[in-house]
Amino acid sequence: MTRTERTYYLINFSFNLSWSYIGPVYVLFLLDRGLDLFQVSVVPAVYFIVSFLLEVPTGAFADVVGRKTSFLLSCVVRMLAFGMYAVAHDFSQFIAAEFVDALGSTLASGALDAWAVDGMRADGEARPAERFFARGQVVGRAAIVAGGLAGGYLGQRSLTLPWIAAAVSFAITGMVAARYMSETRCGPAVVAASRPSLVRTVRDGLIAVRDLPILWLLCLLTLGLAFAITPAQHLWQPRMQSLSGEGVWLMGWIWALFNLASLTGSAFLPRLLGRRRRAVVLSVVTLWRGLMLGAAAVATTFLPALAGLLLMEVGLGVSEPLLQAWMNEHVAAERRATVLSVRAMCLTLGQGMGLLCLGHLARDAGITVVWVTSALIVVLIAPVFLMLARRIEAVPSAPLQPDAALRPEVVPPAA
Repeated sequence: MTRTERTYYLINFSFNLSWSYIGPVYVLFLLDRGLDLFQVSVVPAVYFIVSFLLEVPTGAFADVVGRKTSFLLSCVVRMLAFGMYAVAHDFSQFIAAEFVDALGSTLASGALDAWAVDGMRADGEARPAERFFARGQVVGRAAIVAGGLAGGYLGQRSLTLPWIAAAVSFAITGMVAARYMSETRCGPAVVAASRPSLVRTVRDGLIAVRDLPILWLLCLLTLGLAFAITPAQHLWQPRMQSLSGEGVWLMGWIWALFNLASLTGSAFLPRLLGRRRRAVVLSVVTLWRGLMLGAAAVATTFLPALAGLLLMEVGLGVSEPLLQAWMNEHVAAERRATVLSVRAMCLTLGQGMGLLCLGHLARDAGITVVWVTSALIVVLIAPVFLMLARRIEAVPSAPLQPDAALRPEVVPPAA
């Protein structure tokens, strides 16, 4: 294991621990402050829409000024945002806090992964990236489990305490990153001569996605899945609390089980890849996620609903490392953070649109109807991954970037 990998796992753990304190209590906190189900969906929708607008510019910012600088700014800004949330009491204050947090999140979304991949390549690591991302998922999920359990018990005492704990944790994460992240930089004269402008970096990243079918198709699939699944994931807290009749402490344990389920999926990933092609695995797993969400939607008691949600999360642990690796294999190092931010932009746009559309449906028709609608959309998306594989084989593509050589089976014949 390289030094960059060890540092990435440490910082990834700390960063995920920081925001996960509020995972089990987020919706309950907003409802407790007087918001209805639609407003509870609008507030995070603002976060996702602002993230959509900022993803590519902040990714380009990371490519231009440095991934470490971008990540450190992210920690500072998110610390401020979570502090704002702790003292907010009305709808407009929550909107302002989400705007600030969106900026902080986008400063890290492409920067940390790009820093890690380039650092590993500089350290001489040339193995396939999905195993690295799968291990990263395991580390991140372990942190999310720990933070969620702590947040549930803190929330049982006061729904404000998890936000304070998260703000302090982001400050600690920034200090750890400042100490251990290292980034090789050119001398000032070389940097001034060779580093492109921010606008040009954004333009080149968008062109890179546009010109390679696999990249923009993966971005569209990411958008569709985010539109369908995010509203269902967002509303699990009031649904499960009403079915269980228990307090906030139980939400922490359910949150932990969700993340352990996703971790289990990541652990099975290497075995699945040894038997099936990537597109087949993604198609089957997406179908599985839709069916399990549908089962949770029609369940009328606590345990069957919980089982459906847990089995759906297993699929997330399988699919996300595959999508991350597939994107990274077709991206040049100098614009990696920008291109990864294009996918993150599609993710946040889908999340925001889904929350606005299905959040209104939740207020008028109930959470069950939203979950059934989401499940149907996911099932319809599942076959598209197989169509994507056929499209790659049939349509000539631009030459793949160096990372693509790590997985020869994804190279289209035309290349």
